[in-house]
Amino acid sequence: MMKKYRRLLWVTGVALLLLATTAFFLPFLLKRYIEKHSVEWIGRRVTIDRIVLNPFTFTYAVKGFTCYEPGSEEVFVSWRNIAVKSDLIDGFRNNHWRFRKLRIADPYVHIVQQGDRFNFSDLLEMGSDGPADTTATEPVQFSLEDIGLSGGRIVYASDILKAPVAISGLQATCNRITSESARMDFDLGLSIDGGGRLDGGFEIDTERSLYAIRAELKQFALAQLLPYLQDFMHASALQGQLGLRLDLADSWADTSALAVSGNLTLDGFGITYGEGAPLIAMRQGQVVLDTLNARTQSFKVSRMAIDGLATRFQQWPDGSNTWTKVLKLDSTATGDSTTTVLAAAPSNIFVMLADYIRMLGQEFVANQYTADSLLLTDGAVEFEDFTPEKPFRYTLDRMDIRSSRITTSAGTADFSASARLNQRGMLTSIFRFDPKDFHNVAASMEVKDLSLPDLDAYSRWYAAHPITSGLLAYQGTTTIQSGKLDSQNHLAADNLRFGKKVTVHDTGIYILPLRLGAALLRDVNGRIDLDIPVTGDLNDPQFKPWPIVWKVLKNLVVKAAAAPVKLVGGLVGGQEEDGSVEEVRFAPLSAALGKEQQRPLGALASLLKGKPELGAALVSVTDVQEQAGEWAAKQMKMAFLGLAAPLTREDSLRVDGLSLRDSSFTTFLNGRAPGSAGRPERQRCLAAVGPEAALQAVGALEQQRQDAVRQYLAKAGIAPGRIAFRKGNEEELAGFIGAPGFRFVVDVGE
Repeated sequence: MMKKYRRLLWVTGVALLLLATTAFFLPFLLKRYIEKHSVEWIGRRVTIDRIVLNPFTFTYAVKGFTCYEPGSEEVFVSWRNIAVKSDLIDGFRNNHWRFRKLRIADPYVHIVQQGDRFNFSDLLEMGSDGPADTTATEPVQFSLEDIGLSGGRIVYASDILKAPVAISGLQATCNRITSESARMDFDLGLSIDGGGRLDGGFEIDTERSLYAIRAELKQFALAQLLPYLQDFMHASALQGQLGLRLDLADSWADTSALAVSGNLTLDGFGITYGEGAPLIAMRQGQVVLDTLNARTQSFKVSRMAIDGLATRFQQWPDGSNTWTKVLKLDSTATGDSTTTVLAAAPSNIFVMLADYIRMLGQEFVANQYTADSLLLTDGAVEFEDFTPEKPFRYTLDRMDIRSSRITTSAGTADFSASARLNQRGMLTSIFRFDPKDFHNVAASMEVKDLSLPDLDAYSRWYAAHPITSGLLAYQGTTTIQSGKLDSQNHLAADNLRFGKKVTVHDTGIYILPLRLGAALLRDVNGRIDLDIPVTGDLNDPQFKPWPIVWKVLKNLVVKAAAAPVKLVGGLVGGQEEDGSVEEVRFAPLSAALGKEQQRPLGALASLLKGKPELGAALVSVTDVQEQAGEWAAKQMKMAFLGLAAPLTREDSLRVDGLSLRDSSFTTFLNGRAPGSAGRPERQRCLAAVGPEAALQAVGALEQQRQDAVRQYLAKAGIAPGRIAFRKGNEEELAGFIGAPGFRFVVDVGE
């Protein structure tokens, strides 16, 4: 027995010695062998810091692995450490390989794509030319448990991408992957080098053809998408951060299995074009999708909110506008005159997103939809129209749009909207519709304190009369039942006044006698009230409501001008009111006091004489830049016509009658200011005469107007100390900057 025992100890010792020798020397030999033959095997140089084969702890690892690109020092694949535990003897014995505690530390992969070839395509093709092995083998059973990856980095470069894409800090875990189950669950997190963080996980069930994704994208920098946006528009900058939380479940075998919920946020969004001109901006946007379920064909949005949306729109005489200039358009893309957006590569992220949404729309049609709330707050739109000779500029701001719950199940949806009109007037509206039948609508709208002189550019160009004063109020209600329209509209204009007909206007217009018509329609209080009903059938393709409104207004003005005695005979009262005491306006480039100026100044004098405790500040409301353009345009017209100041009446008529768009005058401008071609006419004139000279002349005119007003009020008996000329603050000037003049700010004296 002792002899057998000693023999057993000796055999065991030898076995342990062999195992120890294998554990210490075989990894070193294997490392040297792999490094020596790696180029021969895979065409790439490989270096390894250390290989661990420990049969005592069942631990196997490769540390400090680096594989280089063929004939290059650029790294293709590397990792700091890959380690796993396994009982290999048991695997050989039972043909069931069990691995556990797989750890991958700091892996790196550099992927390069050219067409349909990758920098690893040659590795995939190795051995593919040999005959297939058709020998039946017993299926191999395996399981891999407790998987963890940390510190990963992937760089992907491709000829279909605008720039390489890189992720870092990749963390991934998986509890179990086994041949006995078709389901795999992964958790992962990573950072996007261009800005952003992604955390989440995904599930794949190959037996049931199901997959699920749960993901949260944080602070994704939109600037990295600018090159893809530039395929569609002339954008110079893209700003903002995107956040997305997504829960999605779907099947690649059953399109009705789609179920999605999520939350999308957008912060500090903005697009600029040209040399940095803002196109569209948004402080914050949010969409909360509660449910999109293809099986039940239902769609529910619990919240959609947009805050601080701002955009601008410009229109030019050639029919182009901001968006036609910003978008990259091609009128030959369809083989006819239809203008379409230039096609981008299928790999463009916006094209792929549009294709996915299009596919989703084809496969999913919601029979039931619900939106708990839609909200737009503090929006703004800047509008500029260079179609008239005098540019038209208008701003809508403080825009709010709110909705009640919208659902197909029952009831109606209500919207309320409001906006400030050019920093002065206000618009409010309520809109109600049936989500199941859009032919049933009820709406009401109210406009207060709409400053009509703000529309002067249109009035001059399309009606040949300038608007010198007036405030508009509007109230209207509209109902549509089964396509039948019934709209009741009430217009009220206070102190609406037009100037004399101008000679420069659109040649295709019908000129109404607006100045006479407005004077006759005003009542003794200087007010015009009009009721304009509009009815019709929207199902009739020939029905158009706006021609009806225009016809009513035109008939009122024409009848008033044609039969003034009959119209005035129905009015009761004394003399026409003197007008508003709020402001005095002058004709462009004029300092003369005519009747239009004496009326408000006389009213101001009467007020101050009747109220000795009051004083008045006369705040300049002159748009200096616009007046500088007017002065420059007049100087260039005079130079073109060979005239010099002072002008006779006949010469003044010649100057006023010359259009800045006259072809001969345009040729003259090309010689005086060749570098300004393509800019608006007044800006070209300003460049020709020099901005400093124009501003100096406008300042001199402003002083002449002050002197004229002082003299008039002094003759009316107003002491000089009771009036003062000063600059206005933001509140005093809001909505009043425009034609040259002064706003009266009346207050109790010191």
